[in-house]
Amino acid sequence: MRMLPLAIAALLAATPAMADTVVSTASGLLRGKVEGKSEAFLGIPYAAPPVGEARWRDPQPVAAWTGERDATRFGADCYQMAPGPFGPYTAEFIAGGPFSEDCLKLNIWRPTGDAKGLPVLVFIHGGAFQGGSGSLPIYNGSKLAPRGAVVVTLNYRVSVFGFLAHPDLTNESPNKTSGNYGLLDQIEALRWLRQNVARFGGNPANITVSGESAGAASVNDLMISPLAKGLFAKAISFSGPAMDMGLPTLEKGEANGTALAGRLGAANLAELRAVPADRLLKEAFNVPARADGRPPFLFTPHRDDHVVPVNANDGAARVMSPVPLLGGYNAAEMTDFSVQTPADFEKAVRRRYGASADRLLALYPHATDEQAKASNKLIARDRYLSGLVLWSQARTKASGQPVYAYLYDHPYPSVRGQQAWGAFHTSGLPYVFGQLGHGERDFTAVDEAISRQWQDRLLAFMRSGNPSTKGSAWPRATSGSTSIMVIGDRPGMRPAVSTPARFEAFRAYAAAGGSLGLI
Repeated sequence: MRMLPLAIAALLAATPAMADTVVSTASGLLRGKVEGKSEAFLGIPYAAPPVGEARWRDPQPVAAWTGERDATRFGADCYQMAPGPFGPYTAEFIAGGPFSEDCLKLNIWRPTGDAKGLPVLVFIHGGAFQGGSGSLPIYNGSKLAPRGAVVVTLNYRVSVFGFLAHPDLTNESPNKTSGNYGLLDQIEALRWLRQNVARFGGNPANITVSGESAGAASVNDLMISPLAKGLFAKAISFSGPAMDMGLPTLEKGEANGTALAGRLGAANLAELRAVPADRLLKEAFNVPARADGRPPFLFTPHRDDHVVPVNANDGAARVMSPVPLLGGYNAAEMTDFSVQTPADFEKAVRRRYGASADRLLALYPHATDEQAKASNKLIARDRYLSGLVLWSQARTKASGQPVYAYLYDHPYPSVRGQQAWGAFHTSGLPYVFGQLGHGERDFTAVDEAISRQWQDRLLAFMRSGNPSTKGSAWPRATSGSTSIMVIGDRPGMRPAVSTPARFEAFRAYAAAGGSLGLI
């Protein structure tokens, strides 16, 4: 008879940890759920749905709701071409849908308990501004939040829905601009968090905005945007600070939008807004390949003198938010695996580097197939790390912004029985979020240690603006520094580029107008 009360007592004691959790926001009540040692609030609307007449308009404040809103499931991914697995990218890296234009939602994880004043990490997903989602398994914040942070991911309009400019859209805008709607979505999310994140235990004065790939390019744009000033205290650019995705002018964006409307037979904005999403997206991708091999994406951010007044890829550009910045690249970001022979290598170098090719070919051995393949990987890494160093030097000199530069070099486990891809683009993020074990891959205690290493650095940075940890100082970049911090199997400071002569060759290439960006 005594066992029954004990069982009931145990059940009651467990109930608080198992029960849903409710938070009151400025828009209404949210009911979340417990995920391990964190509480998750998913699919939270931070702006009104950008549908119908709101398509291609600035985001508007979300309408308040009555009663408790279910926040236990992710919202829809923003409308995009449905991707499939490719290269090293298996399901955990890919947006799985459903897809909708009604997608301006964010997700929040916080530690269980009643912690307050925690640093806030806002993560902006990548996807070349054409796709992606804040709900990918590798971005789940349930493992990082319990270490003492509020973690936020978000969706923003992509491709033609997020970045279509058009003369008529510019004319109807009170700011006489159009196109950068995806960036405006991100800014609206930051405004919502500024107002509400304290209710989740976060410190609204200590928000770190971060992103990877297109998300990193977004962070770069947010730092130079006057509209984002005061909305974040620190920034992290994963792959990376000097990406160089290109930044067309508003006029070029309007010309692309006019051409698209013509192909669709839309005579005015009303007709353009009435085009079904599927048809609109299909026609947006109906463009010829570029001769330089760069992605033929027409609908990405552009310089409009309102949202994006200058090119963030210019290290000397004016910075509106010169907050502490942590940024860098992975060791195998953009390796062209089609290069297999000395002839392949020489052809690729001449195509990419033009008049600088002879100098670079002399510095990278390629007499055999093995040498060519090794040099092919190394020259790509040296290129974008040279860009990182030069950009950091220029940014530090021009604005005094604290910059902490890194290289991440731990290989991601390959799919069992398949090709190894090394530390490929995006592969560091599962370690950042602690989301290991996804897919048909074998993770070990070494991977867990790398994740801890990444998180220790990031948490130190989020708390203090400096990623140094006990016993391992991380000096900020200076106008003359050429070393960076390595995160991975052999952590520590080391020269960014493999040899000084190679760095000088890339410096000369950049001085002659060449691009050292990731793309």
